[in-house]
Amino acid sequence: MVEGLRPDIPVYVKRNARAKRVWLKMRAGLGLEIVLPDHVSQTEIPYILKRHGEWITKQHAAQWARGEAPGQSILPDVISLAFLQQEYGVHITTGSCAQLSLEQTHVQMILPSKQEDLGTRLLQNFLKYCARKHLIPYCQEVAQEVGIIIGRVSIRNQSTRWGSCSAQHNISLNAKLLFLPRPLVRHVILHELCHVAHQNHGPQFWSALQALDVETQVHDQALRQAWDELPLWSRV
Repeated sequence: MVEGLRPDIPVYVKRNARAKRVWLKMRAGLGLEIVLPDHVSQTEIPYILKRHGEWITKQHAAQWARGEAPGQSILPDVISLAFLQQEYGVHITTGSCAQLSLEQTHVQMILPSKQEDLGTRLLQNFLKYCARKHLIPYCQEVAQEVGIIIGRVSIRNQSTRWGSCSAQHNISLNAKLLFLPRPLVRHVILHELCHVAHQNHGPQFWSALQALDVETQVHDQALRQAWDELPLWSRV
């Protein structure tokens, strides 16, 4: 971390040999990330910060409004799982050890003081538990409906993919799919099912997917936008 324009905006610097120019990105819950190409000296950072000061301030304000600024708590008051059409209230108390329990529509968490990272881990485990309970049978149901034979179905918490299909026809689904409405989840599953016969994204793959989901283009666009709308605690 390096000194920035303001003490409330942490600045982190990364080197990237493949980068052609300087990149700036506000990272949720972390601060400003600066990616430097090899040909740019770190002594240029103060000038970079000054040149982009207005943009940095605006981005930080937007982060704060979303509850994603550094120093803000990212633990939620409510967890909304669109796939299940279900909301869970979150109640947190302080205790000596971290634990989570589910009581009907409420999540009860006990956390040691100032151990927010443990809270995010517990919530991510809760999300995977719900995903195993609901997404796995739904995937098997859709596969049977369209007549595609698959191997096992597993749940992960990937940071860049909604799902994947192995050469052995095993399907992996992202637990964060629970935040999406059912039509988008179905589209992701159909996408992976089409990889059973087509292990690429060639014309035959897209024809097969279009035959199963006539709204493929609409759903693909919605999925690209959905990443930015996921709650921060599920992404860290």
